[in-house]
Amino acid sequence: MYPWHDCFHMGLIHFMAYPDAKSEEEILSTVKKVLTDEFFQAIEISALVERPILEKIGKMCEISKVELLLAAQPLVLTKKLNLNSVDESERKQAVEEIKTVIDNAYSVGAKAVAFLSGRMPQENELEVAKAQLVKSLRELCSYSQEHGEREGRIVAVNLEVFDWSVDKKALVGPASVAFEIASNVRTFHQNFGLTVDLSHQPLLFEDSFYTVQLLAPFITHVHIGNAVLKKDHPAHGDLHPRFGISDGANDVNEVFYFLKSLKKVGYFDKKVATERPVISFEVKPMVGEDPDLVVANAKRTFLSAYARLIQ
Repeated sequence: MYPWHDCFHMGLIHFMAYPDAKSEEEILSTVKKVLTDEFFQAIEISALVERPILEKIGKMCEISKVELLLAAQPLVLTKKLNLNSVDESERKQAVEEIKTVIDNAYSVGAKAVAFLSGRMPQENELEVAKAQLVKSLRELCSYSQEHGEREGRIVAVNLEVFDWSVDKKALVGPASVAFEIASNVRTFHQNFGLTVDLSHQPLLFEDSFYTVQLLAPFITHVHIGNAVLKKDHPAHGDLHPRFGISDGANDVNEVFYFLKSLKKVGYFDKKVATERPVISFEVKPMVGEDPDLVVANAKRTFLSAYARLIQ
């Protein structure tokens, strides 16, 4: 029915698709909706969700045979954490916060954690900031490895590539910077990888094949979504609107091109922390839109793009 099951796992970023799910009941009911949909084999849950609720979600994922990943991007953005801060105390605080996420990942059976770097610094601090980020990532990878040796499994550490000049303005960032950081960290830690997001490609003003080809050795996690560059549009920036929205940058053709790029560099054949490489929808309803319809839109867009891929 879904021919990609043996190649990769489709995921959904829960907190994006269901942003109004705040209470325990709302979170668990919407998570159940995803877990009972056989289209999905993975789900990404916000690291801001309290530990007791995460434990319930972990059990639900175990029962439904869906892979669980923890997304610390909301934590980083909400608390304004900066793993590449030139202020050592600020950097250490960010590392400790992510260590707690890693602890939770091991506790609830999650396979990986993902987060973003701190903001792009002033030009005169760029090299110091990159060194600080490498230092933070190596600490986090070592921490996960040490924890994993006790648990008998290793939780992957994924750094997501964000925009650097439009919205989130993260150090990682341009594909060239992502390559520099990842090649440095991967030299020492095999549990490190990059998350590449199609929705960030327009914001980076980079061709997705260029990015995928350059970063191929380090890509261990993928997001698919849309973005709008038109400044007076209500979805301008990093808001992940539905596919096909007016003035949107990504639709069936762009998803097909992205999937083709991933296939060409062998992403679907990679050995990663999850059972299969994961491709997650990152889509968010705009005001007045039904989340279920936005998810249905993403599924139809993907099916059309995937059909072209396997022709």
